[in-house]
Amino acid sequence: MDDAPDTPLDVLAGHRRAGRGDRPALADRRRSVTYAELEREVVDTARELESAGVGPGVPTAVVLTCLLESVAEFAAALSLGAAVLVLQERAGGAERAAALDDFGAELLVVDGRVTRLRPAGRDVRGQAFAVASSGTGGRPKVISREWPGTFRNSAVFAGEVGLDADDVVLTTSPLGHSYAIEAGTLAVLAAGACQVVPSGPLTPARAAALAGRHRPTLLQTVPLVLDWWGRGGVPNAGRWKRCVSAGEALPAAAAGPWHDAGVPVLDHYGNSELGQLTLGPAGGVGVGRPLPGVGLRAGTDGPEPVRARFPGLSPVRMRAGRAVPLADADGWVATGDLGVLGADSGLRLAGRADALINVAGNKVSPAEVEAVLRGLPGVGDCAVVGRPGPGGGGTQVWAFVEADARDFDAAALRRRAGELLTPVKVPAVIRRVDALPRTPSGKIRRGPLLTDDGG
Repeated sequence: MDDAPDTPLDVLAGHRRAGRGDRPALADRRRSVTYAELEREVVDTARELESAGVGPGVPTAVVLTCLLESVAEFAAALSLGAAVLVLQERAGGAERAAALDDFGAELLVVDGRVTRLRPAGRDVRGQAFAVASSGTGGRPKVISREWPGTFRNSAVFAGEVGLDADDVVLTTSPLGHSYAIEAGTLAVLAAGACQVVPSGPLTPARAAALAGRHRPTLLQTVPLVLDWWGRGGVPNAGRWKRCVSAGEALPAAAAGPWHDAGVPVLDHYGNSELGQLTLGPAGGVGVGRPLPGVGLRAGTDGPEPVRARFPGLSPVRMRAGRAVPLADADGWVATGDLGVLGADSGLRLAGRADALINVAGNKVSPAEVEAVLRGLPGVGDCAVVGRPGPGGGGTQVWAFVEADARDFDAAALRRRAGELLTPVKVPAVIRRVDALPRTPSGKIRRGPLLTDDGG
């Protein structure tokens, strides 16, 4: 992939020249466009954005929505050589303002309108692709990286997941999320496939109806939706060939209905710093093997910090308009996760490095405890955090469990967990919740669990 196209317009033009101009490219709730139609729309949009000041190296933020016009704005800004920050449509005002400030955005594109945020300045980063990760709490993290390497990474992912021009990808996460735009839109464009973008969360009934209408072959989603739709009969609708799940640990029960319907489920691991990192069949011991070109380092005998690199990517974190390098001299980037890398089994994650719970000098991995609890009867999903003991005493392990109130028995869960975990890892408190707090992309927000009962 050393000859990766320079811009999204190059990608679209390449498909047209290859005779794929009349093939469907994108579909939203209102309309669909072919590759030739999308190319013309991006050309027209680029002309409008250029007249408003978007150009080479100009820091430009684009709010991505579920409409095709928004995708055209994103593609047009990149094709003009701008440094483009992708913003999530559902981000709060304070979160969006913080991301704009850290990126040093001069222009903001929202629904076809271009707003100047600050006077034009010198080009500080050239053509770039950046994302604002809301994470699980606190100030958003703005990561910027080179566009050619970003597209190359998405193309590698498309190849490994088996995307081709006959595929139709249904993406459930908001397009402003890095997983949706990179493993979804960019991967689809690299393969010449088609992406269907629904408007907001879909109930299983609506998802089944959409599947009947668009006949998607690949579901790109998160464990929460995979589980919900699986229990709602969606695996039996449409013509599914495979599913890809990312963002959180994938419980075996969530993949069960899809496997029963003969639909393979793939587990995927990526991050905001480098994009797509691993892929493998769900149900194994981890999140799959490294994608071609991806370098990974982690523990061999036990969990250690996970480091990764990908050719052509040297990500930086933007702070108040300044770039802070994240890669070392050899290109390795700390992901913030802990993991074990097996020669044959791939990468097994063991939680966030900064989320380890210190219980009387013993380091407890929330991911390990969560994996055990998810396997117990009656537990839908769970989240484990460390909280002060009574009277401000030492840190305790607390577990918040999604479970039916009629069958919930905290004492029984603690006893069963005690049979599977060493005593220091057994939750001192297990609280039932109707639903765990989550980000728009489905990732569990642990911040609220540290200060209240998680309700």
